[in-house]
Amino acid sequence: MKAQILEEAKSLFEDGIKLLQSENYFEAEKKFSKSLDLSPGRLSIIHNLISIYINTNQKSKLKKILNRFENLSNEKEILYGEAFLSYFNNDFLNSIKVCKKIINYDQFKDAIEDLLASNYKKQKDFLGSLKIYKKKLKVKKNHLVFYNIGLLFSELGRTRIAHYYFNKCREIKNNDYTNLHSLALCKLKLKDFENGFLLYENRWKKKDSLETKFQQIKSPKSLFEIKDKKILIWDEQGLGDTLQFSRFVVDLLKLTDQITFVVNSKLSQILSGLNKNILVTSYEDLNLKNFDYQIPLCSLPKYLNIKSSNDINFFILKNINKLQDQIFLDDKRFNIGIAWSGNKEYFLDSYRSIPLKHFENIFKLKNINFYKLSKDTRDEDKNKYNKFSNIIDLGNKSLLEVAEYIKNLDLVISSDTSIIHLAGILNKKSILLLNYNSDWRWFDDNNKTIWYPSVDIIKQEKFDSWSEVFVKLENKIKSLDLNKKKGE
Repeated sequence: MKAQILEEAKSLFEDGIKLLQSENYFEAEKKFSKSLDLSPGRLSIIHNLISIYINTNQKSKLKKILNRFENLSNEKEILYGEAFLSYFNNDFLNSIKVCKKIINYDQFKDAIEDLLASNYKKQKDFLGSLKIYKKKLKVKKNHLVFYNIGLLFSELGRTRIAHYYFNKCREIKNNDYTNLHSLALCKLKLKDFENGFLLYENRWKKKDSLETKFQQIKSPKSLFEIKDKKILIWDEQGLGDTLQFSRFVVDLLKLTDQITFVVNSKLSQILSGLNKNILVTSYEDLNLKNFDYQIPLCSLPKYLNIKSSNDINFFILKNINKLQDQIFLDDKRFNIGIAWSGNKEYFLDSYRSIPLKHFENIFKLKNINFYKLSKDTRDEDKNKYNKFSNIIDLGNKSLLEVAEYIKNLDLVISSDTSIIHLAGILNKKSILLLNYNSDWRWFDDNNKTIWYPSVDIIKQEKFDSWSEVFVKLENKIKSLDLNKKKGE
């Protein structure tokens, strides 16, 4: 009987291996789980289940199996799982510690080296991470290693070097769509718009691709097909992207005046004044009538054949729906809108969002009211800004209300969030406080941007250092005539 059970466990295990090789993780997990029930404590089964939970990012199941076999805590298979679980839980120091214990096991060596490099990067030890990848390249010219080195330099703001490594990855594997998307962002940042926007289409093919919508409606092969046709343009990515790229929707009017632009409900009222011949609506209110074609918003530059900065027009949103309630500001003081943090789920948010401590000298300047424009607030920041009586929190306001405030403010100061795009499209005098390793859309321009004429840029001079930025900002604010009443 025992022999029969073991034979069944073996058969299930072998089936699981086949499914795992074909990346059918869900079915493989079921086979391995049944095999483990029949053969408890078998390390090879445990290891494969751990690998599945790692590859599918099932943190709770990974934690559960590690707890289940805590009596095997010194076994290398269990340590392998612990290293990844620590990483997933942002305990990078422990993950590094565990990685070093098992890095010499051939079974794990490649995966643990990559994990160790990722841990170092999370700790901003970029040199430590680079050393591991360089060592791996000496063993084998692997496309993933070139890609990871490219990501390193991209995160450091070294765009041309990153571009080199993404190209090396492409030479080995031309259909790695995640790499091609990263290469596209490099090209866009270097203002190679023609090739950049073409490669940017790979965002739909990479592993963690965006959600494609309205696939029941065909896409045009070229812009000429849409002449006098009914076109559906739909937003993608964040609110800032929608605001920034909305100018290209207006550019389509030279070919057709039958355009519907569907956007996040937070923006539908704001953008309703885009143009009288463009119907702006939310997804909730969209009527899927007989459209001829659909185009995702950020694909428009490809269709419009944007090749250089000269092809990008300034666009100012002159009209937005008026609120019934009038905005009243203190006309005896200077009124400045401010946003220092964005969505913390964004993988580079720790660089673009600014620790509030840097603003404390700014908040102490006399004769200024500051209006907090962003909703995202770190818990550690709440007590800090609440102690300043001249900060008015607009975090509970709708984006439409925030837009009305922005129109009436004297100045907007923001990190790289949707607020700077909103201020820019409203032509409000603004200052963008920009991180050194900034997003592609700001290029390497240090003072002005091609997107918004009213926005000035103060960019970090050194990687991950805000001190020089705030010296310049304070001087810039002090240069304003803060004692002059508005309207005088």
